[in-house]
Amino acid sequence: MDEKGTTQPGLATEWGYIGTGNTDFEFGLREGITFSDGSPLTAESVAASLNYARKNGLNISWLSSIESVTATGPLTVRIHCTTPNPVLPRLLDNVSLVGSVISPAGLADPAKMGTRSFGAGPYVLDPWQTVSGDHDTYTPNARYWDKTKIHWKKVVVKVIPNPNSALQTVKTGQADALTITAGQVDAARSGGLTVAHTPIVTLGVNLVDRAGTRAPPLKDVRVRQALNYAVDRAAITKAVVQQYGQPTTQIGLPEAEGFTAETDRRYPYDPARARQLLTEAGYPNGFALDMETQGLLGIDLVTQAVVEQWKRIGVTAQVTTDTSVGRWLANATSRKFAAVGFAYGAAPTYLMALDWLLPHPTAFNPFASQDPELTRRLTDAASAPLDQQDARYREVVRYVVDQGWFVSVMRMDGIYAFNAKKLTGFTTAPNHLPDIAWVVAPK
Repeated sequence: MDEKGTTQPGLATEWGYIGTGNTDFEFGLREGITFSDGSPLTAESVAASLNYARKNGLNISWLSSIESVTATGPLTVRIHCTTPNPVLPRLLDNVSLVGSVISPAGLADPAKMGTRSFGAGPYVLDPWQTVSGDHDTYTPNARYWDKTKIHWKKVVVKVIPNPNSALQTVKTGQADALTITAGQVDAARSGGLTVAHTPIVTLGVNLVDRAGTRAPPLKDVRVRQALNYAVDRAAITKAVVQQYGQPTTQIGLPEAEGFTAETDRRYPYDPARARQLLTEAGYPNGFALDMETQGLLGIDLVTQAVVEQWKRIGVTAQVTTDTSVGRWLANATSRKFAAVGFAYGAAPTYLMALDWLLPHPTAFNPFASQDPELTRRLTDAASAPLDQQDARYREVVRYVVDQGWFVSVMRMDGIYAFNAKKLTGFTTAPNHLPDIAWVVAPK
């Protein structure tokens, strides 16, 4: 994916779906490529890497439709899916990372992959100049096929847990760039740094118990809609991220298929309407529920703000706050909580549906909520010709927002602060921050 968010050739030079239905996909590899360890990059090695990713990757649920990956020629690979998968090019890019292929030597000894490079990218980890938990050092891959993409003799990623200390490190010239929060923007600019930002993640509260197993009122769509009307999204957005975010009632981000501006405004702040819906559903005095949230990325701040506003319509929440991703994952999937605070990054609607909307248990749908009409719409959209998918997914998004499956609150920007005297290429595209390895270069 380039700096504009457009899919471009890399290790694969051509690709496309075969036939109709978006179930079979084939791509051709560039000739003469080697992995950083010197072994040849072939269709068989790439197929083996993708099959490994299906079982061991970061986003296994996103690859659940893939039944097989096979070499159909020395440099040709075919992916076969049991159900339509219209976003395979996105899954194989440098953002989703599934296409960051691993050499046969790496696959043969996965334990070594945490300390050595077994890829085919422009840089490799230098283990002798790396200290776990303090800094990682990368140097050019001498075997990389496109030397014009290698801009640096060395890239050092410093691990500085305290965000203010990290910002000071860049302001004083000890480092060149970092990600910051909205509350650090003024300090970054006053220190002479340039700021780039773009919407990158949605935050809110996920009403996961849609069948009313833990909180019976949530089974009623009127209750879920009431919880949406009770939230002043504009006020929360301004309080948490100032101007570096936008109120929303949907999960998808601008430029993603299925996004429409009017869906952002589906639930205007209307406590009176919320109370009316609760009364119609048989809960004029509100109700109580158990809730989980994370102390990461400002998720807990958004959750707390939502909970305070729900109190005004009689809904009270007992909130458990987790401080690690692992603990959040355990709690989110435990089915102990009727609602869960969330942050969800940029992803095509098809991938978002795998996490949120289809009837199988995930961290974003732990009760495996199902809606036959929603599933039908999703299947129809995924199998449609690519030029028809935006319209089909708009119907999906409108439908699920109407059903009140979640209380989205805001889109939050991802923000970089950097030294513009030393760096160029920090341009942002919708939903896509600049890729350090590919785009950013010395000035």
